[in-house]
Amino acid sequence: MEKISLLDCPVWFDKTSMLDMLSLAAGRSFLCQNRMGEKIVGQANWGLDPMKGVIRFGEREFTAGVLGTESTIQNTWLWSWAHTESGLPERSVAVSRRVRRALPDLPEFQTGKFMLDELHNGHALAMISVGASGENLCYYRCPYDGGAAFVTVSGLPEEIFAPADAQEFLHQYIEIISGFYCDHRLLAAGFLHQNGTPFTAGENFIAADFDNRKIRFTFEQTEDGLSRVMDISEI
Repeated sequence: MEKISLLDCPVWFDKTSMLDMLSLAAGRSFLCQNRMGEKIVGQANWGLDPMKGVIRFGEREFTAGVLGTESTIQNTWLWSWAHTESGLPERSVAVSRRVRRALPDLPEFQTGKFMLDELHNGHALAMISVGASGENLCYYRCPYDGGAAFVTVSGLPEEIFAPADAQEFLHQYIEIISGFYCDHRLLAAGFLHQNGTPFTAGENFIAADFDNRKIRFTFEQTEDGLSRVMDISEI
């Protein structure tokens, strides 16, 4: 499927908010990450060559771009575009530059190094990066002593990015809201948009058309200003 950027999602969101951007990105990212885990990674050994821009899972090789690194010693994130002493070639850091340009209003993507916390971590930054990239990408966490590198993975089979039908969509959506802090309305809107599923949205509802099924999501506002899903039903 042709990649659809979360930045074009036709609902209002705060482009300066990390949580809003993560909510928009999470659905599609979780779906594709799970598919990559099942179909590509499995129990295979992995190997990363950042100088060549290559990651391997078993005997399979894919193009890798370095987004940045987490330091468990300093508890910080460092973007690869800001790590000028790394010696990495431009082809390896180019993806981090592209997502920086794509998200000029999001402070976390314009600041080279910052502290990690529950919201600001490599997984969240990678999910937003993949969603805003305009490319069919997944990501992978590559741990090492003292931290981990987060890299994009491209050249994956098209089936990884195929649209989810209503059943798969709902399964993934419910799984996410069961254990992931986010705005449920933006999660639904971003997921539907990147899935290529037509939908209409109001302040407290979203109605999605999955060809053979029409699904309505109803939301309420929480005390912390986020939307929480109250009902999911067929219409």
